Amino acid sequence: MTVPLPEAVTLLLERSEEEIDKLTKTSPVAGVRAARRLEVIAERVGYWAARDSPTDLDAAQTAAHLSLNEDVARKPLARYGPLEPLPLT
Repeated sequence: MTVPLPEAVTLLLERSEEEIDKLTKTSPVAGVRAARRLEVIAERVGYWAARDSPTDLDAAQTAAHLSLNEDVARKPLARYGPLEPLPLT
């Protein structure tokens, strides 16, 4: 039931992590800057993704699609978008 990521996205994320790890070994401050840039990107893109997420899914279904448990799934959806946290069941 997990929503798979396209291979290109998976490879891009893996490569980003590898490159930031290498950068951090030579310049920890640059590593922090790169990590912060990823956070900004995640917040911007995550906002629209959370906003456009199907509203017909219940908390358990949403969590399953994200490969998270319900408690953990509430946080990113609430953080990224104007959505209310998933209701407790």
